[in-house]
Amino acid sequence: MSVGSVVKSAVGAALLVNAVPHGVSGVQGRPFPSPFADPPGVGLSSPRVNVAWSAANAIAGALLLRKGIRSRGEAVGTAVGAVAMAATISYHFGDVLAGGTGLRGFASGLSAGGSGPPRALVKLTEPIAIALAGRRWLPLWAVLHHRGRKSGAEYATPVAVVPTVDPALVLIGLPWGRDTNWARNVVAAGSADVTWSGATHATSSPRIIEPAEAAALAKPMFRPIVRRMPAAIVLRRSSESG
Repeated sequence: MSVGSVVKSAVGAALLVNAVPHGVSGVQGRPFPSPFADPPGVGLSSPRVNVAWSAANAIAGALLLRKGIRSRGEAVGTAVGAVAMAATISYHFGDVLAGGTGLRGFASGLSAGGSGPPRALVKLTEPIAIALAGRRWLPLWAVLHHRGRKSGAEYATPVAVVPTVDPALVLIGLPWGRDTNWARNVVAAGSADVTWSGATHATSSPRIIEPAEAAALAKPMFRPIVRRMPAAIVLRRSSESG
């Protein structure tokens, strides 16, 4: 099992799930939000456009999963990808059809100085993330243990670890920006423990870095993803961790 195969399984399952609401709306002859509407993802597209978008997602998902699920890691990746996408589109389309702007709404909030994902989305996905993160057969997810810089409370936060060219480094993308609370806690403390791949690792020297530096540290297949994030945090594993 490789990290790449787990990622492919997760993305393939996510695409198949995303195909469902667009396809169902399209074959029922109902307009539905799509990336091709105005504004993208919020405005309504025609049934024909939604059928085409559903087909594109279904074909891409099937191609990624064409070799089947051959390991526990791939099975878990498939389940996580499907559940994460289901929770995300449930929040987004539910908010849009109720008159809101879904994911675009909190993206606008971030650009205006906010930080963090919508609470409704967190509540949907966090129990799954906490249960699965840090397992040996799910190498991209970890649990980061940190203390609140103001409250002093202890927290365990599920995070996605980006594989790096230097195994001594732990790289975590910050899709919600450099003001993400847990990242600020870790920088303030100067260290954190990370439960990852079935073991707990002590880390130190945390730094919040720009996308270009993060991409240079990431393995090649992950660089395009990291470049699109507003920031990342990098920590160094202690030699005695294990």
